[in-house]
Amino acid sequence: MNQYSKRFLKTHLIEIIMSIPKTIYFNFKVLPVKQALRLPYIVSYHVKLSGINRKTFLTKNNDLSTCSMRIGFGDSITSRRESPKSLLCVERGGVIQVGKDLGLSQGCVICANNAKLILGDKFRCNYSTTIDCSGSDIKIGNNVVLGWNVTIKNNDGHYLVENGNDSIISKEIIIKDHVSVCAYATLLKGICIQKDSVVAYGALLTNTIDKESLLYGGVPAKIIKENISWRE
Repeated sequence: MNQYSKRFLKTHLIEIIMSIPKTIYFNFKVLPVKQALRLPYIVSYHVKLSGINRKTFLTKNNDLSTCSMRIGFGDSITSRRESPKSLLCVERGGVIQVGKDLGLSQGCVICANNAKLILGDKFRCNYSTTIDCSGSDIKIGNNVVLGWNVTIKNNDGHYLVENGNDSIISKEIIIKDHVSVCAYATLLKGICIQKDSVVAYGALLTNTIDKESLLYGGVPAKIIKENISWRE
């Protein structure tokens, strides 16, 4: 167990104790027995699970340490105003695949519906993030951080009626390695964010720009700066 995991256990001890039944259930539901016994996943009792099993929730890395994968823990500066309840949902043949060192904070809604959602290594999202992956895949690379109240949605969410014909449009979203998406940003269908980029607070990103190390901002988002990077 690394130092971060030890600190996490100390600061969330009461909630962890209350979450023991759901944590045990989740590990044995999604992992082989030998891996599950390590309890790499720690899952808050606030998290609602739907359609989660070994076929729908895939763990890419087989060598996970205890408490290295956290679901439904952690808050933010806004947390006192919002619900801590989270939802992890897979429907209609959808799949969620995760890398190592996963961190999904409180209040998150993560859904895969008839599509594959891929979360890379060291993926972390803050309070009340929503990822709606429906009809087309969403691929998120390694070392990606989402601020609180970020929305990633790759579908219209409703039918578009054109000349009497119904259609619902979904398009793949790709977020490459080492990207930071700040609070209240919204990423819509069909976009690709290149590595080392930053999406500013409250931005609405609707188009792809095929260039790395950009700062996006505004509604709709445009390039504010080039040749940038970021660190925590």
